[in-house]
Amino acid sequence: MSSIAVLVAMEAELVHLRNLATSTSHRTIGVWDAYDLSIDGHQVLAVRSGIGMLNAAASTERVVADYAPEIILNYGCAGAHRRDIMPGDVIIGSQTVNHGALNILRDGSEVHNDRGTIVSGERIFPAVIDADPTLLEKAQTVAANLIIEPWPQGVVWPSSVPYRKPQVHVGPLASSEIWTQSLDRLDVLHERHGSLSEDNESGAFAHVAYIHDIPFLSIKDIANNEYHAASDLAEYSDFPTAEVGKRAASLIAALIAAI
Repeated sequence: MSSIAVLVAMEAELVHLRNLATSTSHRTIGVWDAYDLSIDGHQVLAVRSGIGMLNAAASTERVVADYAPEIILNYGCAGAHRRDIMPGDVIIGSQTVNHGALNILRDGSEVHNDRGTIVSGERIFPAVIDADPTLLEKAQTVAANLIIEPWPQGVVWPSSVPYRKPQVHVGPLASSEIWTQSLDRLDVLHERHGSLSEDNESGAFAHVAYIHDIPFLSIKDIANNEYHAASDLAEYSDFPTAEVGKRAASLIAALIAAI
C-alpha cells in the first residue's frame, strides 16, 4: 500500500516529480502508467491519469480501490483566470470547482451546482470541494520557504508584461473539459467562483477523494494566460511542454518531505 498517491494528467508533468525522487520504478495499474517513487524517505505512488475529467476520475478510483492511499495529491499545469497571473506562477488550490456543473435555464442564464443538492432523494455531489485544511496550511508554509525556478524568458511570456519571478497564489482552481479562451467568459468564471486558474482534471481528482473521505490537495503552475495571448488550439504549437508542471512538482515534493 502506498500512503501517498500523486495523480498527474500528462507524462510531461509527471517527469518533473520523477526527477526529484531518489528512486523510481515503473509499472502499470490497469491501463495507467504508474511509478513507485521515494521522496525524502516517503514511498509515493505516482500515476499518469491522462487528460480530462473522465480519465482523472477513473484513474483515481482505481488507485483508491487497489492501494487505499491516506493522502491524494494532484499537480500540473493550468491557464490563468486573472490578468496578473503569469506563466510560472504557482497556485495552491484552496478549493476545486467543477465549473461545468451547471443548470442552463430557459432564459439562458446559468446556475452553478456549487455545494450540491438532493434530487428525488439522490445526492448530487458538490461541484465545489474544499482542500484538506491541514495539507493546505502545510503547503503554504512550505511555499513560503521554497525558491521557485524562474520561468524562461521568451517562452510564451506576454510581451506587454514586464518579466518577473514566479509568485505563489492561494485560491480556487476551476476545472472541466473546457479550455476557455473568451475573455468575457474568463471574467464570468473568475467573478462566479473567485477562480485563479483552470485545468481539465483537478475537480475530478477532488471528487473521488471527497467520496472516499481522503485528504486532498491540488497545486498548479501557470502555462498560459489567454488575456494576453490566445493559445494555438489547432496544433498547440505554443504549448510550453518542457515547463508544464515543473514548478508545481517542486512544491509537491517539498510538501511530501514535510508531511
